[in-house]
Amino acid sequence: MSECFDAAVVGGGAAGATVALCLARRGLRVCLFETTRFDGERYGETLPPEINPLLRELGVFNEFRGLEPLESPGIVSTWGGLPHEQDYLWNRYGPGWHVDRNRFDAMLCRQAEAVGAEWFQGCRAQVKGRDGGVWRVGEIGARMLVDATGRNGLQIAGGVEREMEDRLLAIVLRLIHKGDAPHDARTYIESAPAGWWYSAPLPQGETIAMFFTDCDVYARKGIVLDEQLIHAPLMRSRLVDTEVVSTRAVYAASSCRKAIVGEAWLAVGDSASSYDPISGTGVLKALRQGTNAAIAVDGFLRGDTGLLPAYDALARKEFDTYVRRRRAHYASERRWTGCEFWEKRRKPGRN
Repeated sequence: MSECFDAAVVGGGAAGATVALCLARRGLRVCLFETTRFDGERYGETLPPEINPLLRELGVFNEFRGLEPLESPGIVSTWGGLPHEQDYLWNRYGPGWHVDRNRFDAMLCRQAEAVGAEWFQGCRAQVKGRDGGVWRVGEIGARMLVDATGRNGLQIAGGVEREMEDRLLAIVLRLIHKGDAPHDARTYIESAPAGWWYSAPLPQGETIAMFFTDCDVYARKGIVLDEQLIHAPLMRSRLVDTEVVSTRAVYAASSCRKAIVGEAWLAVGDSASSYDPISGTGVLKALRQGTNAAIAVDGFLRGDTGLLPAYDALARKEFDTYVRRRRAHYASERRWTGCEFWEKRRKPGRN
């Protein structure tokens, strides 16, 4: 092996970059692998106000503002009846934000590199296993492995089996406006017979819209988006006079990995637990969990093995709390009686 690190982080999304940043700041020798060059589609572009103190704690708030994110003043949600407005004007943490996720994740990786992490961009990590107390990742050795590769996870000891809460499919539309972009920069959420809509403006002047539906419903019946828009006047108002520039389908499951930690490894971010986009906390969770994971890794490397199970317990506790809130939220939508999407989510137990 050409080099040996304290920790190898595989995955340069928000969670993995945060782990690498925090570990490097603690004086550990860490390498960070990211398969892409941040030139593809990344989602989770709306950040809640609670992200602001986390960015400050990580010491990257000024760099974040340098990305010129679009300020989000709140959320308008039609869920269960009349539209409900959540105004961020009085939020003690400040505004929310709409961001370019490629630029946001790349910024976090650059900050990790700036404090000493070795960043391998456009490099697919080949995890070859653990031998003699050292993980082999390509030609690199590491005492600790961090899996931040997303919902699929690395094929490492303990497997990648997951406790499934729900399986959604997102039909993603990226749109441009034929005239001036709308002035309303709030996030829109609106339920429909076969699922629910989300839309938000993007910093570069485009708009992103997603329709979330059930994987099984989509596979058997398909989805006609125009039919779902008929029941979503809020969403129609935003999408009028727009042109679709790209579309794709994205799997969006809610699940928790059965083995979050193992022998000299842990999972973080969506690899550990993935949340329904309705929560709006995916990136927030990634930064919090990444910070906690770094504490556990640092403790393990310094001989405190109790921090790994503590990290595992906290991640599971947070997932269980999220599940209760998510189920209550879906149950609060009492329209669309007899529609398969909603009837499935009104039943007790996981789908």
